[in-house]
Amino acid sequence: ADGLWLMCLYAERGLDLRSLLRSGASAEDVSSHIAEAWQMRSDRGAEDRRRAEARGPIVPVEALRRDPHLEMHTRGG
Repeated sequence: ADGLWLMCLYAERGLDLRSLLRSGASAEDVSSHIAEAWQMRSDRGAEDRRRAEARGPIVPVEALRRDPHLEMHTRGG
C-alpha cells in the first residue's frame, strides 16, 4: 500500500498518487483525479460498520497476520 491513498480504513485498494505526481501532473489534474476517485469509490466500510447491529471484530486474526494494514480497524474504525 506504499504510495497509495486509501479512501477508507477498510480499503483493499487505493489511488496511486505517487505515480501521478511523478508523471508531472498539474495540481488541477491531481485534484480532478482525487475528486473523481472519491465520487466513484465503493469502499465505505466505516459507514457500513456504523450502521451494523453487531459490531464485533471485522477481520479474523489469521487475516491480520497476513496483512497488518487490516489492523487499522482496531485503531479508528
